[in-house]
Amino acid sequence: MEKRTVYLKTFGCQMNEADSEQILGILGQSGYRSVDRPEDATLIILNTCAIRAKAEQKIFSDLGRLKVFKMKDPSVKIGVAGCLAQSMGERVLSRQPAVDFVLGTMGLDELPDLIEKSGRGEKGVSLAMSGNSEEVRPDAVRSSLVQAYVPIIYGCGNFCTYCVVPFVRGPETSRPVQYILKEIRGLAGQGYKEITLLGQNVLSFGKNSKENVMFRDLLHLTHDIDGVERIRFVTSHPRDMSLEIIETMARLPKVCEALHLPVQSGSDRILHAMNRGYRRRDYLEKLELLRENIPDIAITTDIIVGFPGETDNDFEETLSLISEAGFDHLFGFCFSPRPGTPAETLPDPVDPETARVRLEAVFNLQREISLKKNEAITGRVVEVLVEGPGRKDPAIFTGRTRTNKIVHFPGRSEMIGKLVHVKVEQGLPNCLIGRVDHQDKHKR
Repeated sequence: MEKRTVYLKTFGCQMNEADSEQILGILGQSGYRSVDRPEDATLIILNTCAIRAKAEQKIFSDLGRLKVFKMKDPSVKIGVAGCLAQSMGERVLSRQPAVDFVLGTMGLDELPDLIEKSGRGEKGVSLAMSGNSEEVRPDAVRSSLVQAYVPIIYGCGNFCTYCVVPFVRGPETSRPVQYILKEIRGLAGQGYKEITLLGQNVLSFGKNSKENVMFRDLLHLTHDIDGVERIRFVTSHPRDMSLEIIETMARLPKVCEALHLPVQSGSDRILHAMNRGYRRRDYLEKLELLRENIPDIAITTDIIVGFPGETDNDFEETLSLISEAGFDHLFGFCFSPRPGTPAETLPDPVDPETARVRLEAVFNLQREISLKKNEAITGRVVEVLVEGPGRKDPAIFTGRTRTNKIVHFPGRSEMIGKLVHVKVEQGLPNCLIGRVDHQDKHKR
């Protein structure tokens, strides 16, 4: 029998991770087995990101190294999938001739045909912008044994001036509710305790659908499914975070006290140039509402520095917002002009070194805030969903609190997938250190 092995490397966001799980499921139906090393693969796929130029550079650098395996064995096939594939299309083939096929962000069911064509020596390109929204995805190969991503909405309709997502993911399309709930019930039946509802902007779910089921309704429907014990969702646009949604989060015990709410900048002038649709004051007022209704909520965010025209004063406003907001964690990036976006041609670019220094200042400030927040948890007992052993020491296990904080603690394999209570002994900037509370009689 023909040996079929696949090496799949994923770049970018959780949506790409979910797509990779789907790709592995599709390939599994064709007899492919996943391997951890490209040298062991007969098929190599990079599932790519196009958000920043750095990601694009890394992808083509990887392709340059991976073509060696094809040179050693011409039967090895190489594919590029995801957002970069959607954005560049056939240009990927001309830039790296070792690539056999290009698969965009949608229509993943065309993958077997592309592989078959490559077996006949034909190059293939599929850039369909529809096809995934009604997939039940029963055969997705999950990367976790305890937590599962469930896409609920595809595409984006916000058109922030710096962002390529609407052009590579298409318009917002809500997935039919019956498919979402069927997938979640199946996952709960398999023992998955934590479900993350996924989309570029989950708060827009249902707005362009005839089903008249909005995001708050979907939270209720998910909450009612037996076996689901934790519900998360990502990502949320601040403009769409309403009091109604906040109150729904507060009422439903299974919805975790954690929220990723990207602000991007603390300057009203820059927020307007980014087409974010809110002001600094609006954002901070929503944080206040969240904390009034969900006192223990942990809030994370995204920050972009070096946006065209960003002055020292604009940047100082970003630093002051970070201090005032008191985020638990943030993801920071230097602005990267993306082809086809309005920001690509904006005047007054910020010097790359200036942007780098600003980003370092952002990380330094947030590190101080995160450390203080995590040190304040020392001595408390927290509920942790155990994910598995750590990479460095198999006796030290890793899990997450309801507030999505990483916890490391001595554990045992039978704890994986269970909720245990851990007493925090040390708070570090990016994690908590603790021990299982042996007085806990309620492990599940």
